[in-house]
Amino acid sequence: MTTESRSDTDAQLLEIAVDSRHLPVSSLSSLLRVVQAALREVARRADDTRNLFEQQPQPVLHLAIGHMGEELTLHFSFADPVDSSPLPQLSSVAFNAFVDQFAELLKGLPQRGLWGESIGGAQAGRYDSEVYRRLDQVRLEIRRFSKARLSFGRQTISFEGDRMEIN
Repeated sequence: MTTESRSDTDAQLLEIAVDSRHLPVSSLSSLLRVVQAALREVARRADDTRNLFEQQPQPVLHLAIGHMGEELTLHFSFADPVDSSPLPQLSSVAFNAFVDQFAELLKGLPQRGLWGESIGGAQAGRYDSEVYRRLDQVRLEIRRFSKARLSFGRQTISFEGDRMEIN
């Protein structure tokens, strides 16, 4: 694979990086489960990708794992269920929608006031759709890690302790 085609492929990967120090297997397992469910739900709802999930077999979500220093990196991509060839258009549409909707959910959450009380934002436990219920599950699981980062394209959502940053 050439450097150019490798970077084109990397551009279609959703990346989740977590602090790998004292990494509970149950937390990683739960994160993988809810991310897969959320990504599939988002892809099923998107106009441009819905038809791929209405047929059998459905696209497969692939995972590549990397480790550098204290960071475990998970790279997700969709692939053809028959020959495992990459589906970059599906990955791009689904991951863009996922990150956009995840950021929208996070921005709507209550913010802590000066003395720790919640002010404004959406009410916990109330979801407009199955997609937002799944995205909230991702939020809850990713917050279990002391440090985590989710990114696709130019969008990055970082969590560290009680802090969260959307770029």
